[in-house]
Amino acid sequence: MMKTYIIAEIGPNHNGSLALALEMVGKLIDVEVDAVKFQLTNPNELYSKDSFKADYQKERDIFKSPIEMSKRYQLTYEEHRILKDRCAEGGIDYLCSAFDMKSLKFIHEELDVRKFKIPSGEIFSLDLIEYISKINKEIILSTGMATLNEIDYSLKLLNKNFKKKITLLHCVSNYPAPLEDVNLEVMKQLYKQFGLPVGFSDHTVGNICSPLAVAMGATVIEKHVTVNKNFDGPDHKASSTIEEFEQLVKSIRLTEKIIGVSNKLFSNQEDNIRKVARKSIVSSRIIKKGNTITKEDICFKRPGTGYLPIEINNVIGKKAKIDIEMDRVIKKEDI
Repeated sequence: MMKTYIIAEIGPNHNGSLALALEMVGKLIDVEVDAVKFQLTNPNELYSKDSFKADYQKERDIFKSPIEMSKRYQLTYEEHRILKDRCAEGGIDYLCSAFDMKSLKFIHEELDVRKFKIPSGEIFSLDLIEYISKINKEIILSTGMATLNEIDYSLKLLNKNFKKKITLLHCVSNYPAPLEDVNLEVMKQLYKQFGLPVGFSDHTVGNICSPLAVAMGATVIEKHVTVNKNFDGPDHKASSTIEEFEQLVKSIRLTEKIIGVSNKLFSNQEDNIRKVARKSIVSSRIIKKGNTITKEDICFKRPGTGYLPIEINNVIGKKAKIDIEMDRVIKKEDI
């Protein structure tokens, strides 16, 4: 099967520290992820005076307003440039979700991100969607909180200038998402409805859901990662540690091996067992040279190294070239 594209979502879990962000990137390179993803915005361009925090953010963040919270967890454009270079050195992709036009232009025009990752909340941001629709880059679109009709509407906007290469991520926008709300079957519905590659943005605790998603056809897996779940900040408690993420990568790669390919292949060991466990056509009595073999002359016994029982018509009615002992596998050269 095609290798799953695994995204480690650092997001704001660097807590505004470039040093911590670089440390995390280095560890994730060692874990052999395919990409790390960050978030970038100008909080004043993202939040109005009427903005408020989600309930899970209220529980896990010390700042009163979403603007204060966002400012605390931002890195500068230049720091993102440093992170992009570090990712390139390690042979993985730098991805970044941009939440305002200036940030989006920066990650495209200055950092030349390989793919656009559109988060669930930006699915109807007409200015950002309009800009992306003019650019020939791969798109990963999260679909949390969106109905099928809303996803269809956004896809039409993205494809209005020319058809894009888009992967749809099934996503439950809850942090963390309860297992009973995951509904991985939605991936099949997304594929059936839109005919696009599908993936899974995993907001659950633990590593059970992502390998299952891969087994069900996910081509992209995204999951949040932190170095410490007890850090202050909105996303840490719903994230995997680096060590947990390493086990996740191993589980996904093992799942890929187990899924294998659609061609039915046999290992050397299975071929050996096939010879041991199947039966052949065997002489039930001595068959003299020149005699015509009858049904009474044969039986079916192990091993499966001669004529298979279903090949009986290739044996009955043939003449023996040699004297065939009793209880011997009848070979092609014998008749």
